[in-house]
Amino acid sequence: MTPMLRIPRPDSQQIKTLSMAFGLVGCISLGIWMSLDKFSDMQDSHNQIHATIILDQEVSILKAQYHEANPESLKTDLEHTDQLLIQNVTHLAQWMQGLQQQGEQWDLQMHYRLVKTRQTQAPVEGLTVIPIEMQVSTRGEQSGYRNYLRFLHALEQSGPRIDIHEVTVTGDGEKATLLTVGFLVWMKTIDSVAL
Repeated sequence: MTPMLRIPRPDSQQIKTLSMAFGLVGCISLGIWMSLDKFSDMQDSHNQIHATIILDQEVSILKAQYHEANPESLKTDLEHTDQLLIQNVTHLAQWMQGLQQQGEQWDLQMHYRLVKTRQTQAPVEGLTVIPIEMQVSTRGEQSGYRNYLRFLHALEQSGPRIDIHEVTVTGDGEKATLLTVGFLVWMKTIDSVAL
């Protein structure tokens, strides 16, 4: 028969040492686990503080932009915008007459017509876009090219909102004799008047 191998039984001192070692390992593990939980809480707090700081900076920027926007001037801006619109048909006729008088300063003769077939609503409610075709010719024998440029500049600076979509200059081979301008003028919508 083979002898059985016998494992010696630890004495009380060894049991105390082993118990203390396991207890120490358990305490350290518990401490690490609790520290990790606290570290996670600290990291969440740090992230929240960082997000709050960024949000505070964005609010400061928005406040600065609000003060720069000057909302008190909104009424003035709306009045200025209203001045860029043709108010009615009489105002349109007066404006065109003023352009004719300016053209006469440069020996230019002007004829215009409303292009009713292309009249459309503006992209803004309460406004109508009036298509106009204007023909400008010279009165003298010289080329009107420079005067046409002056007239185009005067047209752009004349006041109401216009969108030039076509400019054609024709001539006889030696000089520019006719300027044709197609543009849209912005006018307040008037329900009772059909153009």
